[in-house]
Amino acid sequence: MVDSGRSVAELLKLLQKISRIGGEPTDVLRKAGASFLPADLENGRVAAIERRQLVAIYREAIVTIGWHSSRLDRKPQMHPDEFRLMCHCLITCRTLEQVIERQAIFFRTRLEKISTIRLQRGEGTVHVLVDTLRRRTNLSSFLSDLAGMSMFCRLYGWMLGTGEHVFSVGLAYDERYAAEAVSDFFSGELAFGCPVNRISFPAHMLTMPIVRTPDDLDRLLVDFPFDFLAASPDSLALTDRVRTLYSIALARDGRLPTLEQLASLTGRSQSSLRRHLADSGQSIRSLREEAQRGLATEALAVSGRSIDDIALRAGFRDTGSFREAFRRWTGVSPAAYRRVRRDDGETLGRTGETIS
Repeated sequence: MVDSGRSVAELLKLLQKISRIGGEPTDVLRKAGASFLPADLENGRVAAIERRQLVAIYREAIVTIGWHSSRLDRKPQMHPDEFRLMCHCLITCRTLEQVIERQAIFFRTRLEKISTIRLQRGEGTVHVLVDTLRRRTNLSSFLSDLAGMSMFCRLYGWMLGTGEHVFSVGLAYDERYAAEAVSDFFSGELAFGCPVNRISFPAHMLTMPIVRTPDDLDRLLVDFPFDFLAASPDSLALTDRVRTLYSIALARDGRLPTLEQLASLTGRSQSSLRRHLADSGQSIRSLREEAQRGLATEALAVSGRSIDDIALRAGFRDTGSFREAFRRWTGVSPAAYRRVRRDDGETLGRTGETIS
């Protein structure tokens, strides 16, 4: 179950919006497999709602809003499967800038145009301009555009491990829509009256690395982006982000980021970064060595690389320093560790052959 008070209240507001755009709230609940009616929510007969149920209801609500908006504007809408395909195209990018560039290509190559995306650089701030090609303004188009901007912000924030709070959204709708309750779609900073929909964030974030993996994405897409009402966390703890940043850097070129670079990549000052890690019982050194140890032990176990090469890939300037650190981590030398792991693998292989 999820927070019953918040989920029921937010769900009621969402169903009221469905009714206002000409949809049928009862149909949304029925298609989502809900065992209750809108009246049950209004009368307090529903004490709590399961997370999976909330996800299903939100999915049907978004589909209904998108259908009404597309029908009025006579334009196609993005199917959930297309969104998933786009996410898989983006997850292999190295930086947020590459994500936005590839996202623009994805929409540009679609036969039936549904949106255009363009990166606009400013002094200290950049904007992702998202033109959804709508030429009629109404509640359904507003909600559809807002939901889309929210999905992109959450996806960017999840990929970076920062969460969506670092992004602000501007919409090409006038101030009269500001009176609408929109917390069930977007909880960040929202502006109105922009020439085109936009997502804004500090320019330095363009070079921030993507810290999630394709396996992470598979797990995310079980519910995302329809888990908004269930309040699924989309940010990584600072210690996890730093650990991941080290691992990514080592995997790519064997170069460890400096403290200054780490501070920039996490959006903190060097002193703030050290302080927050200390509050979590960690340090720059412990997280760095954890990443180095992970790369080294895996390479020794599964690769045929020389110990000298592994030392360089693990961010050490010389093999002697690597051997000393490795013995401190594991109690054995790199060569001894490799022999033990290979002997274990051969034993498992022989056991497997006997069993089969």
